[in-house]
Amino acid sequence: MKREISLQSRPGCGLWPVVVWFLVVVGGVVLAWYGFTWTEDDGQMVAVQPSTMASDTPPPSPTMTSTLSPTDTPQPTSTSTPTLVPPTATPVTPRIVAGADGANVRSGPGTSFTHLDYLDPGAQARVIGRYGDWWQIEHEGAAAWVFGEIVTPYDTDGVQQVQPPSSPTPVPPTVTPTPTPAQPTATSGPPAEFRGLVPNNYWVEDAPGPFDRGSQIWFNMDITNANPYRVYYDALGTWVEETEQFQKSWTNQKFSGGQHFTWRDHIEISSAGTYDLWMRICFTDGPCVNLMGPITIEVK
Repeated sequence: MKREISLQSRPGCGLWPVVVWFLVVVGGVVLAWYGFTWTEDDGQMVAVQPSTMASDTPPPSPTMTSTLSPTDTPQPTSTSTPTLVPPTATPVTPRIVAGADGANVRSGPGTSFTHLDYLDPGAQARVIGRYGDWWQIEHEGAAAWVFGEIVTPYDTDGVQQVQPPSSPTPVPPTVTPTPTPAQPTATSGPPAEFRGLVPNNYWVEDAPGPFDRGSQIWFNMDITNANPYRVYYDALGTWVEETEQFQKSWTNQKFSGGQHFTWRDHIEISSAGTYDLWMRICFTDGPCVNLMGPITIEVK
């Protein structure tokens, strides 16, 4: 007698292993199919198109954009500090300015030196040296000299003392004869001592006086320069023979070529007496001469 064994009579056996195996296989297939056919986008299930899956082109890389936050502070650009160059100092030129009477220009520091030229009032010259009371200047490209008391110096603190030229051989003084006429007379031809100056007239107003002591005694001069060139002089005016008082109406001046010169001035005599007045001139490079006179006056 054959024994029939029922599968249901044995717990744990029968169809359960087959069911479990089937579920495992189905689950694996579902998971595989889910992984290859579905993707997640923003929390939703989106089907992937076959063309996208088949493409070999890699997706574009995201561009990284750097944005400064409001709290980021840009760093300052490094700049080099420029080197300050001090301004170039303007050189100061020492100079002299001729005074109201102008200035004679000589070859050396003294009246015994040759007279070279004349600086008009206000004229300037560059100073290149000094000696005593004289300034050495640059004049027409050469060194010359002017007397310091008749010019005004500027910026001459650094001017050095220089060795002057040798003194010229002194010229013996010329003896001028004293005219004898009592009244002024004009000569037909001026003597050589006049240097070409022609004294036209010389008179004293209200002569012979008498004049009070210390009063103003007015005189007049009329002169013509017959030369075509300039004649320089140191002083021009009225000279009192008895006292050698010299009323200098003009100093350190010149007569231009052909110039006609007239002038009115006064002299004061403080002592009573009789006096002879002369029109007198002292040339720059020569002696003093009486151009016209004398005119006799009385002072009480």
